[in-house]
Amino acid sequence: MRTTHRTSVIRLTGAALAAGLVAGVTSPASAAGDPSPLRYVALGDSVASGIGAGRTTDSVDGCWADEARTRRIANHAAAYPNRIASALKADLDFTAYCGASVAHVRKYQLDTLSAATDLVTVQVGANDFGYARVLEQCVKGAADNIGICNMNIARINMQYRLELPGKLRKLYDKIKLRAKNAKVVVVGYPRIVSPDSTPLCLSDGIMPRSTHQQMTRAAATLNATLKREAEHQDFEFVDPTNSFKGHEVCGDPEWVNGIKPLAFVDSFHPNTAGHEALGWLVWQKVKPTA
Repeated sequence: MRTTHRTSVIRLTGAALAAGLVAGVTSPASAAGDPSPLRYVALGDSVASGIGAGRTTDSVDGCWADEARTRRIANHAAAYPNRIASALKADLDFTAYCGASVAHVRKYQLDTLSAATDLVTVQVGANDFGYARVLEQCVKGAADNIGICNMNIARINMQYRLELPGKLRKLYDKIKLRAKNAKVVVVGYPRIVSPDSTPLCLSDGIMPRSTHQQMTRAAATLNATLKREAEHQDFEFVDPTNSFKGHEVCGDPEWVNGIKPLAFVDSFHPNTAGHEALGWLVWQKVKPTA
């Protein structure tokens, strides 16, 4: 599915960025006098696709929008790839979708990559070992399953460290082969809860400090793995950790959704403000320098 963006720039986040874009940013192709728009492909999972950014009330079963599990929840207009494409006046192939794993991206999302691709963003890896399912069990199981919850997150943390690198290597090799002339930006994941528990806030499912600590460690391991494998390929890496500090679930303000009982798939995903922040961070890597 290709969406062409020729509208005015979407605000990414903050007055400084807005001022810079309104001043008139052009794509590298336009700056060189070539009328062809920049070609941008956005790969990834539910975070990349904008789940949580403000629309998913029709979710029936996780990422699926229908009972038969044949139609995935659509990507959101507020997702950071749409913001970046609008700012660059780029043609966007937004192939990311909710629930994607590294293997899904390799198999189903790379068809539009070519030597003519100018920019690729890829954000995937969090789903590969069942993290979303474990978090749902942690929240719904409440205090009775704290030990099991923490054990499962610790297991996933180890898999991020030991098993994810090989998966990413195969994916990144394929991206580099197909989009040999593109700038590739690997986007990391924001930390979704603070390291300490938040007893006066119920949005995190009243998870104890021990679970917060396990989730924090898993997020750090995931981003460290993504960064290391990106650097092996000379890809750029965006780490949202510091920018989202204080804006996790129960932060002030929240850039990550807390528990959404009526659309659980939105839970623990960046909200609209979170996608503005992600857009700003990615923009620092892709904005024209001329």
